[in-house]
Amino acid sequence: MVGAIPIPSSEVVERTEKLLERDRDIYIYGNSDAETAAVATQLREAGFTNVSELRGGVAAWQAFGYPVESGWV
Repeated sequence: MVGAIPIPSSEVVERTEKLLERDRDIYIYGNSDAETAAVATQLREAGFTNVSELRGGVAAWQAFGYPVESGWV
């Protein structure tokens, strides 16, 4: 996904607190919908207010025709 910041689920809250404001729009996707939901819940509990979950991951994003890029920019 264009502009995505890949972060391991075990580090999401700690690193997000350092990178983003609490009212920033955050879109979470993971290896499974369960992982996505768990990480989104952790961020909400940490005070992030605009957290959205992308169910179906990158495959769903692409199915809707949204752009993706590969590699870390």
